[in-house]
Amino acid sequence: MKNYLIRSFLLIIFLITACEGGTTFTKVINNKSSESITVVIYTRYGSTGEVVINAHEYKTVFTDEQNRSFVGDSFNCASLIDSVDFNISNGKILIKDVMNSDNWIQKSTKGRNSREYCIFEITDNDLQ
Repeated sequence: MKNYLIRSFLLIIFLITACEGGTTFTKVINNKSSESITVVIYTRYGSTGEVVINAHEYKTVFTDEQNRSFVGDSFNCASLIDSVDFNISNGKILIKDVMNSDNWIQKSTKGRNSREYCIFEITDNDLQ
């Protein structure tokens, strides 16, 4: 009986710690412009490498999963980013500020497996 109680206790501890959850952070660039865009994002984890986003295409440019990490309502989509390099076809320049969290569309789900899904849209009006 004592052996059964010890095994049951260890199983309960394992199940509690195995189900702690966390947050998945995803950043997407939605290129609604008529130009091709090459993006490199620099985060505290390093560079994402070059991602080419063709005209009228969207791609995930950053994903990070943090176990046992949950964000509050003050999370903004520009967080985790140190800087971003954009190379736009035809020598155009992006005039929309990627570091301004107001320029991101944020979709959040809360709970044990939280998600912070952030979309940065670029249109022809954002290019010069």
